[in-house]
Amino acid sequence: MEEQDDSAEFLGTHHHAMDTKGRLVLPATFRELLKEGMVMTIGYDNCLTLQTTSEWKKTLTTLRSLKTSNPRERLFTRLVASNAEPQTLDKQGRISIPQDLREYARLDKDVAVVGAVTRVEIWDAGRWDEYEGGGLSNLAELSAEFDINIF
Repeated sequence: MEEQDDSAEFLGTHHHAMDTKGRLVLPATFRELLKEGMVMTIGYDNCLTLQTTSEWKKTLTTLRSLKTSNPRERLFTRLVASNAEPQTLDKQGRISIPQDLREYARLDKDVAVVGAVTRVEIWDAGRWDEYEGGGLSNLAELSAEFDINIF
């Protein structure tokens, strides 16, 4: 896997159907950024994440910095690393989501592929709609809480 440019930006939400074998077509703009390889693993809020190879290397650096003598840090490292799956795109621009990761993210058929700047998140479409709706209703509060003004 070749290293990707650090300027990769994943933006937007795309709804796709996953087939019965767990294959998912990625949006063309995401495929271009991920064509050299990627790593899929579990994410927060029961979604899956896809990172470019260079972003995954940053994640590994962070995981390596955690202390194996600390049970919580050890657990976190094990959970992320043991659920990591290198991925490559097939000729149709699809990835294959392993059954255990589909179960973790509660993926059935309808999936939301979400750009989250440095990573792609894969959500069950219904759960994403619910999660996003709750967040959008609190957008101004979140902005004030983090003391940012980007609009």
